[in-house]
Amino acid sequence: MGSGRLTGPAVVVLEGAARAGVGEGEDGGVTVVHAPGSGDDTLVSVTAESAGRVTLVSADRALCQRAEDLGAEVKRPGWLIGLLDSEAARG
Repeated sequence: MGSGRLTGPAVVVLEGAARAGVGEGEDGGVTVVHAPGSGDDTLVSVTAESAGRVTLVSADRALCQRAEDLGAEVKRPGWLIGLLDSEAARG
């Protein structure tokens, strides 16, 4: 993931009003999931159900701890922003 690109599948979990912005499904390697309740609980479920390596991006300390307890690598939003900025600069 250090190349400015995300590797493997990406899952975006939307909760609340954000669900109206994008439909559920997969497109171009990105899967959108609508959280039926707590977005954190859905993220933890997705992490627990994953057969592969998971990198969870969040600023929420409690969520990060829950994900780490499941073996996920945790990154802060600044990491993702930097990754996307470096990709945009190349493009």
